[in-house]
Amino acid sequence: MILHLIRHGASVANLAHRFNPEDDPLDPDTVRALRAAAFRFEPYDRIYVSPLRRAVQTAEHLGLTGWTLEPRISERGLGVFAGLTAAECRARHAEAFADFSRLEPEPAIPGGESRAAHLERVTAWLADTEASGASRVLAVTHGGVIDFVYRLASGAPLHGGDDIFGGGNLSLSEFEIERGALRVLAFARPLAP
Repeated sequence: MILHLIRHGASVANLAHRFNPEDDPLDPDTVRALRAAAFRFEPYDRIYVSPLRRAVQTAEHLGLTGWTLEPRISERGLGVFAGLTAAECRARHAEAFADFSRLEPEPAIPGGESRAAHLERVTAWLADTEASGASRVLAVTHGGVIDFVYRLASGAPLHGGDDIFGGGNLSLSEFEIERGALRVLAFARPLAP
C-alpha cells in the first residue's frame, strides 16, 4: 500500500509559534494561496482527514472530495499547553513542559495525552488502513502523526531525541506499507501548485 501524508496548512497558531488549540484555523494568507492554487492529486482508494479544524480546512481548500474524518490521525492532545508559546509553557507548567520536551512515552500532558497514547492511536489506524485492502491512501494530518509514521518507517527511535520529523506545513510525505512494515519513499516535499 502507498500512503501519502499531507501536513495541514499553516495555521494562526503555527505562525504565532503557539501550540495549536483544537479549533485553530488556517492563516488567511494560507487560505488565499490554497484557493488560488491548482493542486493535482493522484487517484486514491481512500482519503482520511483529521477532524481538527486546520486539517479539515486544508482538505476543503485543496479541493479534496470523498474523504472520511479519522480522529486517530488527530494531533496529540496538548491539554494545558494549547494556545501557549514554549516560553509560556515553561513559565506556567515548568515540570510538565520539561517532561514533554524529552519526547518520552509518559507522562501525559496535564489535561492532554501522552506520546504513548498518541502512538497507539496512530499504529491502530495504520494497521486498519493496511487491512482495508486499499492500494493508495491519502491523509491530511499533523506533524506529530507524521513524526511517528516516519520513525516507524525509518527505524529511528520512537521516543526521545531532539528532532520531530513532522515536515513543514503543506508538505507531502510518501510511505509504503507491506505486511505491517513501513518504508519511507519521500519525506516532506512541499506541495507545488
